[in-house]
Amino acid sequence: MPTGKGSENMKWREGMFKELVENPDDISIVVDKNFQIRYIASPLMYVFGVKPVSLLGRKIQDFISSDLLSQWKRHLLATAHTSLTDEIEVQKADGRKMNFEVRVSTMLNRYAVQGLVLRLTNITDKKKRENDSIRSNHQLDQVIYKTTHDLKAPVWSALGLIQIAQQSPDKEKDKYIGLIKKSLMKLDSFIEEMNTFFRIERLTVQREKIELAKMVSDEVENLRNLNPNDTIAFDVHVDGPVELFSDRIRMRTIVTNMVSNAIKYRDSKKENPFIKIVARVDRKYCDICFEDNGIGIEPVYQQKIFDLFFRATDQAQGSGLGLFIVKDAIERLQGTIEVKSTVGVGTSFSVRIPNQLHQSGMD
Repeated sequence: MPTGKGSENMKWREGMFKELVENPDDISIVVDKNFQIRYIASPLMYVFGVKPVSLLGRKIQDFISSDLLSQWKRHLLATAHTSLTDEIEVQKADGRKMNFEVRVSTMLNRYAVQGLVLRLTNITDKKKRENDSIRSNHQLDQVIYKTTHDLKAPVWSALGLIQIAQQSPDKEKDKYIGLIKKSLMKLDSFIEEMNTFFRIERLTVQREKIELAKMVSDEVENLRNLNPNDTIAFDVHVDGPVELFSDRIRMRTIVTNMVSNAIKYRDSKKENPFIKIVARVDRKYCDICFEDNGIGIEPVYQQKIFDLFFRATDQAQGSGLGLFIVKDAIERLQGTIEVKSTVGVGTSFSVRIPNQLHQSGMD
């Protein structure tokens, strides 16, 4: 029977083996006292976005912060526990983030830490559901407050105008009827925005063939007809060597809200207002740029414009839902949106949506 140092080494290996085989569906990583990866076992073809074998010899600090590793090590040494459980967020090679529940165990030899065994369970979907639930509850509170406020205002306005009209001479009634109509149209617009907001939130992402050029042209024409006397010049270019597959409703929502937003915040002082839309589809992405020479956005507001009900200016009427709905739709399509703007010069939004050309479905 082995004794002394050989016995301690055997116990060390037995402990490590127990940690690794306890749950074969998890990712198991062994690091030495210098936090260098010495062993990795995973049922997955890729770990952190790369093949497991390519992680051997790398520092675990490439994926987990040194401060957190040191914190785990100190905690395990300072207590009688042989393991602890924590949660970590790891960024993959492609930039996307994953969440793991990690059980950390020490490997001791003569009471000195010779390394750590990390057993990682992927909880990305669970965290997403939790975060979505928290976000939905927060949004619901905001929506209820905003809805009760914004529904009351035009209703009270219309009721007040009706009362005035009833007491006015016949020749003035048409003026008040026009104002009542304007107030009710504002109410209808807000209700439609709220309807779009809830519909988009609940719809499962679909995969459909989209004729992007026709979609953009149709939405521009529809919005142009709402302001037939407007002098905005539209410049639309859509090309690409392949077809686009994505979610039709969300793509239309993105286009409609982006163009509508550009119209709302046009610069009425400029002689030649324009909205330029340039889109290109390739095998990987659909890239769309929406550019205008409108009033622009203050730098301090450029990261807030996508927040629920946020409005950077009172120059135009709006609920503050449009860009929030756009950002939500883009994120659900696993895309990105970037904004560049200069006050008094104009704004451009660059949208990138993955082309689901070769996928049989979407999550």
